[in-house]
Amino acid sequence: MTVLARNWDFFSFYMTLVMTPMMMISGVFFPAEQLPEPLVSVAKALPLYHGVALVRPMMAGNAPEQSLLHIAVLLAMLRSATCLAIRFARKRFSE
Repeated sequence: MTVLARNWDFFSFYMTLVMTPMMMISGVFFPAEQLPEPLVSVAKALPLYHGVALVRPMMAGNAPEQSLLHIAVLLAMLRSATCLAIRFARKRFSE
């Protein structure tokens, strides 16, 4: 996101419009499975959901279920985000 930022105000919009809703539906404060099914589907497409699914059971002293799936999803999202960041950086700094 820092490659896209033209000024400091951009981060306020990003936190308000992206990060806050993602925290609310990804299971940070309460289990995401308590939400209506359409919101659970949206949450499962977000990276924070998979991170919370790995950490929440460990905080209770349990092993996370489907940990390899969550790690694979996070690695796939990391790879695609890195590729996008490189593309945007090359475009912005080549101008």
